Amino acid sequence: MGVSTDPLQTHQRWLATPPWQGGLGALNFPLASDVDGAACQAYGVYVPKQHLALRGVFIIDSNGVLQYQVVHNLSVGRSVDEILRVLEGLQMGGLCPGERHVGEPAMDVNAELRPGRVLGTYRIEELLGGGSFGTVFRAHDTTLDRTVALKVLRPGSPVPPQALLSEARVAAALNHPNICIIHSVDATLGPPMIVMEYVDGKPLDQLSSGKALEPNVVAALGRQVADGMATAHSHGVIHGDLKPANILVTSHGVVKVMDFGMARRSRPAAPDAASTILWEPSSPGGISGTPAYMAPEQSLGTPPIAASDVFSLGLILYELLTGRSARSDTNVLALLRGIAQEDTSHYAEEVPEPFASILRVALVVDPALRQITMRQIAQQLG
Repeated sequence: MGVSTDPLQTHQRWLATPPWQGGLGALNFPLASDVDGAACQAYGVYVPKQHLALRGVFIIDSNGVLQYQVVHNLSVGRSVDEILRVLEGLQMGGLCPGERHVGEPAMDVNAELRPGRVLGTYRIEELLGGGSFGTVFRAHDTTLDRTVALKVLRPGSPVPPQALLSEARVAAALNHPNICIIHSVDATLGPPMIVMEYVDGKPLDQLSSGKALEPNVVAALGRQVADGMATAHSHGVIHGDLKPANILVTSHGVVKVMDFGMARRSRPAAPDAASTILWEPSSPGGISGTPAYMAPEQSLGTPPIAASDVFSLGLILYELLTGRSARSDTNVLALLRGIAQEDTSHYAEEVPEPFASILRVALVVDPALRQITMRQIAQQLG
């Protein structure tokens, strides 16, 4: 029996055949035909006098957003490679340059998103920095006429897009003047990104720059961090990576806790909600956090809890008061090996009150004996 030449059956075989065999298989969205020409009319490629639809390719996502279009009356629609190239780029979740070929990686966002470039309604103004999850830009929201910060996930990052969305959902649920505001999450423009409040300030580590700060300054900064984190903990949200680089300070001395990328819910946010770990940055039992500010239980692979954030804040307060890190070993493996056995009793002896009383409890190695909360720390520093 020969192969059917019926156009519909041929098209269906093309859809069912995997790409490496010349087909279009494994699509995450359907293709649709335009029997009555309504779509062609809507996109301006219909010639009513001749009842003729010009050749065109339109790819529309599940939100109704036109992701790709090209119109031509001769060649477009005949080139399978052209369609496969665009579909593969869209499925990868990355930006797709016009000269990209099938099998090539998506566009490097870090290289392409530069001042002057426009991504949706956001005009990139400045690169602010990058981290383990993506790159942060200052941008202008042309729709609402305001300055925002865009956190864009890098193509090819080992961090799944769900992690970025989880971070946004965690932080967006928190409403406090010392926690960075999340405006929206956008995954329709290519790379998933978080649109958040732009904070015109410096990270806490740049503010101190290895110098000891005055106790009254440290008290003001520490109180704001503790106050913001107390609100997070009251909503069952654990930061998990509290460190100076994740704390911005404005020119007016206002603290903003950033980057809830390792955040998780420690308990239900509502009575009927399920207890959920929003993202595990590594496999079960893996280690998450920054070793220099990590609680002992985190170094053993235990998921962080509220007491873990308290321990991290204790190390931050010590560093701000003394001008030196509590953990000076730059070898990550050596640092991790020593955290669970470190002697933390001497830190309180090197700082004045009320910090000494806070560190005596906040830096206890056993989290079960770390009997102090962020709310209590804020009160003692007030």
